[in-house]
Amino acid sequence: MKLVINYWYRFGAAALVCLGIVLAVRRPAFSEIQWLLVFNLMALLAHQVEEYQFPGGAPLIINRVVYDERELTDRYPGNSLSICLVNTSAWIIYGTSIFLPHIYWFGLGVMMFSLFQILGHLVEMNLKLKVWYNPGLVTTLFLFLPIGWRYIALVSTRHLLSGWDWVFGVLTLVACIGITIVAPVQSLKNKHTPYIISSWQVRRFHQVTAFASLSKKKKGGH
Repeated sequence: MKLVINYWYRFGAAALVCLGIVLAVRRPAFSEIQWLLVFNLMALLAHQVEEYQFPGGAPLIINRVVYDERELTDRYPGNSLSICLVNTSAWIIYGTSIFLPHIYWFGLGVMMFSLFQILGHLVEMNLKLKVWYNPGLVTTLFLFLPIGWRYIALVSTRHLLSGWDWVFGVLTLVACIGITIVAPVQSLKNKHTPYIISSWQVRRFHQVTAFASLSKKKKGGH
């Protein structure tokens, strides 16, 4: 169990590779909409690898930026257990959407959830940390954004969405945020938690923010 809690993102990376191989070999006869939902899941796995492995450091960024914690950033409010649940619960939601491609409002909500990352990674995290890059930014811009945009354009131009579908899509987005982000973190937050974020993630956080800082002093400056 401890192995899963600490290294779930490596299992996700392995799943990404295996999924890619299976799809390349079997070439399933998916519709374009279903392929987009598959690519969205693969983008999620790649996004998590960027956040937690290459380069990593995301857990501390989340605690500092999203929750404005300054003292116990390696354990509060997010800790290694809640972070594991946050991310692996998203696997279930994204995976479910693949098997329900004709429930367009559900797919829309999941795509909106992916696009929601733009606000965090491109705007909030960069502004608050005063950096030009944060772990997860690349996959957000080059995977989530084009996949989500294409899905919404496709279902819109094919007139597959009613007004109520948009309403249910937004409600799905809100539910995704509540179920996969708010609930695990808030229910498991504990300043004395034994599930401390690894020192490796702490080092990566400092390395990434130092590398991407917008407030570096010029060499030889005063």
